[in-house]
Amino acid sequence: MKVYFFIVYSVYFSCNIFSFEQTGIASWYGPNFHGKLTANGEKFNTYSLTAAHKSLPLGSIVKVVSLDNGKEVVVRINDRGPYAKNRIIDLSKAAAVQLDFIKRGTARVKVYLIKEGDNKYYRYTRDTYTIQAGSFSNKNSAIDIANKLKSTTINPVITEVRVNNKTLYRVEMKNLTYNMLHTHKLELHNANINNYLIKKNK
Repeated sequence: MKVYFFIVYSVYFSCNIFSFEQTGIASWYGPNFHGKLTANGEKFNTYSLTAAHKSLPLGSIVKVVSLDNGKEVVVRINDRGPYAKNRIIDLSKAAAVQLDFIKRGTARVKVYLIKEGDNKYYRYTRDTYTIQAGSFSNKNSAIDIANKLKSTTINPVITEVRVNNKTLYRVEMKNLTYNMLHTHKLELHNANINNYLIKKNK
């Protein structure tokens, strides 16, 4: 009787994708790529807060902190790269402006994963979406969150609903296009609101 042993190898980012951190050199790309397709099917917009990374799932949201000046920016991974040696992330021009390294071209940074992406390839769609930033039994709590978000580019509304004979107050952003959806997601993370829900409108 023969006995066979199988060894299974697994690869993790820092043992857990949700605790991914990486330190290295960031660069930025812009004018020559503006309007061209990114790795996930979107058109690259150098004025949006996006970035290219070699291995994180597309759609991931990360915080990039400059080790040179302490400034930080939250971006979404929608492309692959950088391909230059010893660089870990390639930022859009808008993101590089926030970290203040446009003239130098590179910066020492630390990258933190905030939310793992779905790694999907997206095509243009006319679908619209609703983001629910929170649901509260206390209306004042909903108002507080709505006011917090209004300090950004988001214009939330409070929707009153009945669920199991209870009144809930939902803070929502409605009728968002695909691009608006991702812009709002970044704003939510900048406001430290991470447990939001996304619904595709019928």
